[in-house]
Formats: sequence, structure tokens, C-alpha cells
Amino acid sequence: MRKLNAGLMALALALSSATAVACSAEKAKDGQAEMSTPSKPKS
Repeated sequence: MRKLNAGLMALALALSSATAVACSAEKAKDGQAEMSTPSKPKS
């Protein structure tokens, strides 16, 4: 029973980390255009 619980917890952790990586990659892709545009110099 403990092995089953440990396996389920490991699976849940792997899925959550995979979705977190995918979300951060999408945000980086979206934010790349904003970062590449030069900001106006402050005078």
C-alpha cells in the first residue's frame, strides 16, 4: 500500500512540475517580444 501511495505521489509531482515548466516556457515566449523592444531613454 505504501508503494502505491509513493508511486501516486511521484506521478502527481512529475505532472505538476511538467505543467509548471510548460507554463513558464509559454510566459518566456510571450515576454520575449516585450523584452526585445528597446525602451525609451529617460532624459
